[in-house]
Amino acid sequence: MSRNHLNSFTPLEATLGLIDIICSIVCFWPQIIKSIKTESVEDLSVTLCYLSIIAYVSAYGYALLRFGFDLLLCANYILSCASALVMVGVYYKFKE
Repeated sequence: MSRNHLNSFTPLEATLGLIDIICSIVCFWPQIIKSIKTESVEDLSVTLCYLSIIAYVSAYGYALLRFGFDLLLCANYILSCASALVMVGVYYKFKE
């Protein structure tokens, strides 16, 4: 059963879900910003980025199959994957 409507969540579920969404989406951005400012990706593990992308794509597929389309889950996985993809792009731009 899909719970697509925000009003079907308890306040605790909504709070925890929003914290997860925000942290998942922005977790790569401090590294992205640092890498752009310093023009260096010397200590970055691009493997972590690739594993994150695989995880987000898998989680997106799982969520669709298990729960049907859920806007919050899908937005979380898509935007989080986009952040990881940006980090990979920054990595290859500044890789020596």
